[in-house]
Amino acid sequence: MFGHRYKWIYPGLLGLYSFFNILILEGDRLFQAALPQNQLFVLILALCYLVWLINFLIESWGLQKFPEIHPLVLQFFSSFIFITGLAFISVKTTGLVFGGPFGMTKPNFLLTLGFLFRINLFLNSINAIYFFNKKYSEKKLEAERLKLLNTEARMESLNMQLNPHFFFNNLSAISSLIHENIDLADSYLQKMSGIYRYLLNNKVADLVSLEEELHFLKDYMDLLEIRFNQSLSFEITIDPEAKKKRVPPAVLQLLVENAVKHNYFTEDEPLTIRISASSNEIKISNPKQLKEAVEASTGIGLQNISERYRFLNQSVRIHDGENTFEVTLPLIERNETAYSRR
Repeated sequence: MFGHRYKWIYPGLLGLYSFFNILILEGDRLFQAALPQNQLFVLILALCYLVWLINFLIESWGLQKFPEIHPLVLQFFSSFIFITGLAFISVKTTGLVFGGPFGMTKPNFLLTLGFLFRINLFLNSINAIYFFNKKYSEKKLEAERLKLLNTEARMESLNMQLNPHFFFNNLSAISSLIHENIDLADSYLQKMSGIYRYLLNNKVADLVSLEEELHFLKDYMDLLEIRFNQSLSFEITIDPEAKKKRVPPAVLQLLVENAVKHNYFTEDEPLTIRISASSNEIKISNPKQLKEAVEASTGIGLQNISERYRFLNQSVRIHDGENTFEVTLPLIERNETAYSRR
């Protein structure tokens, strides 16, 4: 506190307060005899500045020499030692300047010492409040920083879960195509490579543009069409304004994969997945053709998407109807980020 940018104003205000307090209450004198007001004012002002200066020097240089001692304890006791010396020098000086009843006597010394002790105690009390408030602010800032780092780590962990999940679902398809159609297998592998490039480039990204996400999704849907021929189809309707908005990376792919995983489809009973986007949200829906037996869930799918939107202070709407399953995702403005929304 004593190094504050207004350090030369505060002791002046304290000196004014102390002067008028003595003047009005006619108590807490510095000497046994009454000192003329103009001389008393100058003396009190000088003493207040000297008390502040002593504490400033202790804070600036003394605290660094004894880091093992709590700074408030060191400041408090060191200042009182120097204040005692200041009281002695003050009374000696006033005796030389004003003479007579203002010289070095035990009552004069004790009165001056008592006044300086009160000033110093007041300043050290304010300094303690300032110290703990500063520490509280630092701890609060540190807690926010750790919270942010933890959130970033969790977001990265969620994004990293996508890669193995997607990878293992497509290995068997490539294995089959290699034996049936080399050219188609090569095309499949190229598209899969592009998909992985997208995932790796955005593995720590909070948001990507919907246009990028749709381009990535197109490659993914091409893979599905190669795998399932005519049994799976897509209907996509996108408002041009929506392409400027943002979504967490790979959420659409997860929802399409979720529909493929939980529903059966054949060329006689195809599955149509519909994707439509307005200016504020995007919907992915499909008719319910549930499989009798579904592979054990990895816990990624919808839970992953809900968690990622929760980091954005947004929520995902899920409609599980009798005949239709639909998920609605908010679209995020380009100037918004995960952490500015907290």
